[in-house]
Amino acid sequence: MSRWVTAALAAGLLLGSAGPCLALPEEGITPLEQYSTAKARTLATTYKTQLLQFSEHIYHCLPWVGVTKSGIGFRQPKGAEQDDRYLSVWISIDQADDGRFGKLPLEWRVSAMFSRYGVDMLRRMAQLTGIASDADVHGFSVILTWLKPGSDATQQPISETLALFVDKTSLRDFLAKRLPASEFTTRAQFNVFEGKDSVGRVSLEVWEDNFNSTFKMKNYVLAKGQKC
Repeated sequence: MSRWVTAALAAGLLLGSAGPCLALPEEGITPLEQYSTAKARTLATTYKTQLLQFSEHIYHCLPWVGVTKSGIGFRQPKGAEQDDRYLSVWISIDQADDGRFGKLPLEWRVSAMFSRYGVDMLRRMAQLTGIASDADVHGFSVILTWLKPGSDATQQPISETLALFVDKTSLRDFLAKRLPASEFTTRAQFNVFEGKDSVGRVSLEVWEDNFNSTFKMKNYVLAKGQKC
């Protein structure tokens, strides 16, 4: 299944535009005043420079995705009872609908997006020195948003969103191939949304997809002084 789904995903992306670039690097960082606890504010202050560097990296090196405004910060899963903080990045993916992607069931679309973009973003965050070893950082989170196939022809386009949170140990073991994908998805807290409506958990499969770490956009010129 993964090979066919990946082909449909690739076709849609390559037919899309250059990318949403929803926020400039500075705008991608969650403002301090949006945090409700001292722990979160301390984390945001301590790692402010590192978060900005991460936002700049995505902006310049992954131009086919866009960080949403205030999309990088130390979030909690919805309904959390404890102040566990996860370094989170919320990105919007420019996935054009060429027909094939839209024919996939919702759980396949979610699985394809997470396999392609979610795993790669989690890996990048897990490599951020200091943050990954901070005892006050419980884990990492990715929130992925893309246009629901077929809804761009309506007056009010609808987005599909996956919000996933996972603890550091489970992510580390998964990335090191010590934890099977099936166990990883069982441990992770995640929800799927259609617009603002919660769909809940779906059957989430994960497979190897190195697109986000190897793709080179044609005729894209990296800004002077930037390295990827």
